[in-house]
Amino acid sequence: MYAIMSELDPKSSDTVTQLWRKLCEECGLQAIFEVSTPHFTWFVADDLDVPLTTSVLEDLAEETHPLTIHTFGLGIFSGKHPILYLPMVKSVEMINFHNRIWEAMEPLSKDPKMYYSPKLWVPHITLALNDLSEANLACAMNVVAFEPIELFVLVNNVALAEHVDDGSGKILARSNFSED
Repeated sequence: MYAIMSELDPKSSDTVTQLWRKLCEECGLQAIFEVSTPHFTWFVADDLDVPLTTSVLEDLAEETHPLTIHTFGLGIFSGKHPILYLPMVKSVEMINFHNRIWEAMEPLSKDPKMYYSPKLWVPHITLALNDLSEANLACAMNVVAFEPIELFVLVNNVALAEHVDDGSGKILARSNFSED
């Protein structure tokens, strides 16, 4: 499986990593550390043409200026395997870039995941996944719900990551946005 994502700026990444550690230490939540880096995701598909995708992402990055995205509050994707996350407030710039990614990636992909499509996408930074359960959800909420977590994330890159069946991932390519 492949994902198009943006890695967080160093300050935001440090904050999220501290939250991951706190959730691990106090609630035993460790699965998030299989993720390559603190990030948020624009697009996911079972398969992508990696060389062409890398080239297209380089072009998109050259045409895009850094943007700042605001996080506010907490969210839970409910279900059999809930996910705890920081919701990101959509901006016009964010929506436009997301649309450009989808227009470019959909023809290069096999089985794109529609919950990342422009109509359904809930941009977020994941705090806990895969090991969140009924037994530790209350602990996780107690750890983070009373923290004043509000980030202004500088988004200045787009990356291609590969995720394997064990849940781990690695960055295959990364392009920085234009500073001009």
